[in-house]
Amino acid sequence: MQYKTGLTSAALLAATAYAASNSTSSASVPSSCSISSGATATAQSDLDKLSSCSTVSGDLTIGGSISSAALANVKKLQGSLTVTNSSTLQSFAADSLETITGSLELSLLYVLETASFGALEEVDSITFLTLPAISTVTSNLKTVNSLTISDTNLESIDGFNNLESVEQFDVNNNKGLATIDSQLKSVSDSLSVSFNGDSANVSFDSLEWANNITLNDVQSVSFASLEKVNASLGFVNNSIESLNLSQLASVGGTLAIVSNEDLTSVDFSNLTTVSGGFIVANNTKLAKIDGFSSLESVGGALDVIGNFSELDLGSLKSVKGGADVETSSSNYSCDALKKLQSKGSIQGDAFVCKNGATSTSIQLSSTSGSDSSSGSATASGSSSGSATASASSASASSKSKAAGAQFAPASSFMGAVAAVAVALL
Repeated sequence: MQYKTGLTSAALLAATAYAASNSTSSASVPSSCSISSGATATAQSDLDKLSSCSTVSGDLTIGGSISSAALANVKKLQGSLTVTNSSTLQSFAADSLETITGSLELSLLYVLETASFGALEEVDSITFLTLPAISTVTSNLKTVNSLTISDTNLESIDGFNNLESVEQFDVNNNKGLATIDSQLKSVSDSLSVSFNGDSANVSFDSLEWANNITLNDVQSVSFASLEKVNASLGFVNNSIESLNLSQLASVGGTLAIVSNEDLTSVDFSNLTTVSGGFIVANNTKLAKIDGFSSLESVGGALDVIGNFSELDLGSLKSVKGGADVETSSSNYSCDALKKLQSKGSIQGDAFVCKNGATSTSIQLSSTSGSDSSSGSATASGSSSGSATASASSASASSKSKAAGAQFAPASSFMGAVAAVAVALL
């Protein structure tokens, strides 16, 4: 018998419990059924035993050598639903299911093409992992705490676009996914979109605040309403041409804009505070960095590396870490930064500023004579950062060598900044 005894017995026993509203009818069905812990369905006949139950209590797992599966009539699952580790399952449907109090997981389903949850509105967490054949998932979710979609063939996640609040939103390595148009308003833990379709266009125009945000390998991005990021914000290795976050007022951790080779313009015109590090590096086409004119304070290190002729930080009053500003353009002047440094507004031990026509300028306070003091000054701005992986280690290495040739602490400074970028992104 394919169905485990625990599930069969529990379902049959529970079938004696009638809903109070239908207690006088011979055709009544039980209001709830219970299944034993560890119960696994491996055939459609196993699931059919639950079709007379509107509510099922317990964790249900579906797997094994089953080609198609449907959980019919069940409206509420007080537990978790896991469909996993099947090399034969091609379709799954649970279109009456409205609520799952635990998690919904579809994983390691190598030939699954469709999954349907047409009535599902509320679930604690969703994980879709390693579904290389699936192209569509039908749902109408309104509430979920955590959403992870990774390594699938999904072309759309429209069924999740109406969510307004989540703790975690992680969509990565879905090569067929070209568009995300989300109505999210808040993300209390982390928002990460990375390595999906080659021309992924991402829109979170209703998002007002998030804890962490990281984007990798997207073609365009829009955050029309974003006002605050509690921790870190990172854009790394994207093909975006412009970044417009003109409503953003503060970043509580590190802001990193790194290795976006097509980026030509940035607009952070309302940004006044970055409490961690400020890293804008290796954005090859970003010749004019004039989108940070309102920035007043940086709580960590200031690190701007590239081929820019203009860097407008006209409102900057305080940098608590060190500073490294390097450009291959000979038109950029270090005068404004040197003035800040001479006034003590750049408080970190290490200061580097150079353009294509000058050699590296390094100034250290009288109390700094060791690598460790320089490194600690930089690290102070990185502690609040946390996002996802990738980074600018190769470029940071070359910059470190250039500075290190003249003074060892500058090398340590750049190494620390590179470590910030790697840990952050």
